[in-house]
Amino acid sequence: MFKWANFSESLLVRSVYLITIPIVLVQIIGIVIFFELHWDLVLKRSAQSISNEIKILEMQKDSSSLDNYANTLQIIKTDKLDLKETEEVSNWIFKKRMMNSLGQLSGNFKVVQNEKFFIFFDEIKAEYFYLIPKKRVETNTVGGFFLWTIAISIILSLISYLFIKKQIQPLKRLGILTRSFGRGIETPNLKPTGSSEVRNLIKDFNNMHNNINSTLDNQRNMLAGISHDLKTPLTRINLMIEEINNEKLKNSISQNISEMNIMLNHYLDFIKNEKNENLDEIETSNFISNLAQNYSKLEVLRNNSNQILIRKNQITRALINILDNADKFAEKIFISSNLLDNMWKIEIEDNGPGTNLSQEQLIRPFVKGSDQLNQGTGLGLSIVQKLIKLNNGELNFQKSSYGGLKVTVVLQI
Repeated sequence: MFKWANFSESLLVRSVYLITIPIVLVQIIGIVIFFELHWDLVLKRSAQSISNEIKILEMQKDSSSLDNYANTLQIIKTDKLDLKETEEVSNWIFKKRMMNSLGQLSGNFKVVQNEKFFIFFDEIKAEYFYLIPKKRVETNTVGGFFLWTIAISIILSLISYLFIKKQIQPLKRLGILTRSFGRGIETPNLKPTGSSEVRNLIKDFNNMHNNINSTLDNQRNMLAGISHDLKTPLTRINLMIEEINNEKLKNSISQNISEMNIMLNHYLDFIKNEKNENLDEIETSNFISNLAQNYSKLEVLRNNSNQILIRKNQITRALINILDNADKFAEKIFISSNLLDNMWKIEIEDNGPGTNLSQEQLIRPFVKGSDQLNQGTGLGLSIVQKLIKLNNGELNFQKSSYGGLKVTVVLQI
């Protein structure tokens, strides 16, 4: 969904502002200077010229050659005109200058207009009228000037937009790769393009990206090697305990071996380099119902139904890990599945002892709770966090209203 706040805060829009606003200001200043120094002066002189011509005709109004004088000055003198068909002068600058100039004449001259003429007459007598064609005063170049000014502003703004957009493209690609890398998704190195500062930034990101991947690979290889090496002697021990006659000791050793195998599997899951699997279409109510069948303590409080696309295997692993934790320590588990706009919200609560750890501590690798919760490897919720982030989701922990822990998974769909 388009949000103006997000759009207006983008670097592209702000950069265009920095170029467009000065262009518009320069154009406005140019227009003001044009009016003050040119157009206003032209209208002032034109008004003064018309006023002088009317003054001449007024001085010769009793002469038989008045019509010849008027024709020479391109002025029409008539006594047949209906003032009801006229209107106020629309050009306020010309009207202002004209009234100032007419004030120098004897009498009380006024100016109005119709479609073709400016009409001058003595408001007191109103016996005859002087008609001056509008084309003597008005010109189409003013409209062209405005259109040219607007067109130049639009063209320059468009050019700046396209240029800045091209410069920002590498930053947008870098942002996409950074978000993907932050969620644990494998990303390629980005080709340095754009300005020198942006190219240097991309090069530094590529170096950091390669160094982090190299460190993580070394850690994974070391932990994987240790885990695999430990599985072999554990298998031998498991075979050797068959020869022990003491059943109590035998069961105790067998149970400890099983726990160690579970811990090693957690280590291998934690270092596993998750890939982006294909999206599967599921029906949410069926998905939750199938999951609930494996837990006798689980009660489904709400289970909305809709067809959505998710990475089914990864989400299933994450939810099973959460439910397994709750199943260990609680007598009752509750799950709610809600679909809100473009989100799928899953809440899992229990009536267990809860935890004294913060959210950051809960998802930190190898951190375990105290007392009865101090079991396992401390990697379960770290693996859940990794899987949820891979699916562009959020994982939150709160105290449950039932007394235990409340885990909320929010997935974008």
